[in-house]
Amino acid sequence: MSDAGTLLPTLYEADAVGGWNVGMRAASHALLDGVTLPPGPLLELGCGGGAFSLELGTARPGATIVGLDLRAAALAFAQSRSAAGAWVQGDLLRLPFAGPTFALVVALDVVDQVGIDAAEALAMIRALLLPGGATLLRVSAHAWLYGPHDVAFGTGRRYGRNEFVTLVRTAGLTPARVTYANSLLSPAVVALRLLQRWGVLGFSPDLYDEGGVNRLLGMALRAEASWLRRRNLSWGTSLFVLARREMERG
Repeated sequence: MSDAGTLLPTLYEADAVGGWNVGMRAASHALLDGVTLPPGPLLELGCGGGAFSLELGTARPGATIVGLDLRAAALAFAQSRSAAGAWVQGDLLRLPFAGPTFALVVALDVVDQVGIDAAEALAMIRALLLPGGATLLRVSAHAWLYGPHDVAFGTGRRYGRNEFVTLVRTAGLTPARVTYANSLLSPAVVALRLLQRWGVLGFSPDLYDEGGVNRLLGMALRAEASWLRRRNLSWGTSLFVLARREMERG
């Protein structure tokens, strides 16, 4: 797999059935469940094929949902799913929005991508948030796990918990929850990723189409989502941060 991000388009078709996709969306919804937001539209950065944006609209009826992605193919796929969404093409670091606009900004596996300066991206996310608004962020965890899987999916780097939380705080955001995900299967995932990194095993994109793997991932991540409705996970291969832009003090 020579080009970074080559596998990303395959995720659009897999959104509805892929165990990772379905399970991680469930975890994201669990973290947002019950979170109060100021009145205003909701934005997903890097919306891909639009699956999470559409589910967010169902979870928050009446809210205006905006999905932004750099790839025209992603937005065309999202448009084919629902013409009701506001699908916008744009670059994370050159966003077509000005000033505090959104009650919620979701960025799942976005600020850790190739070519993205996380500090700059987080500052821009804060600038988009209305006072009292929230952002849900997900990045790949543990720098020592970086390998062929990350290259294939366009991940520029993986982050330690303290490192990423410091970046969030420096951007002027206040973390409300910090938790890992993809915990239950992490021993097997870590072993596989390290063997790939060391060249013992080759990287195969076919693994992501294997039915048994997808079912197992989906079951494990949905179980984690139930846990995340009440408490955090202390270890995993993905890191979530739910943060706020504090109300202005007058």
